[in-house]
Amino acid sequence: MMLFVIWLVVFAVILALTIKAWPGVFGSMIDRLLPAVLRSEDDRWIWCPAFAAIVATAIVSPIDMLMTLLIMAIIVGVGGKLGCWIMSKVKMH
Repeated sequence: MMLFVIWLVVFAVILALTIKAWPGVFGSMIDRLLPAVLRSEDDRWIWCPAFAAIVATAIVSPIDMLMTLLIMAIIVGVGGKLGCWIMSKVKMH
């Protein structure tokens, strides 16, 4: 229960900071990184909570976050290699 309370506090602090920084640095960074298709009128209410959840999880349980990123990287790597191998077999025939 204590871990959840700490996560909520960190989430609230990061959310408040990102919402406050939206007109400045944070909003312009998101605008530069996002393609035009993914932009909308008010991205603040989508990207600020998402960023706050990721940062709060990384702060409260960094080992879980690193293990998740490692597993995702392995899956993407294996999928990429498998995709390249399949494409090379398709092009030959």
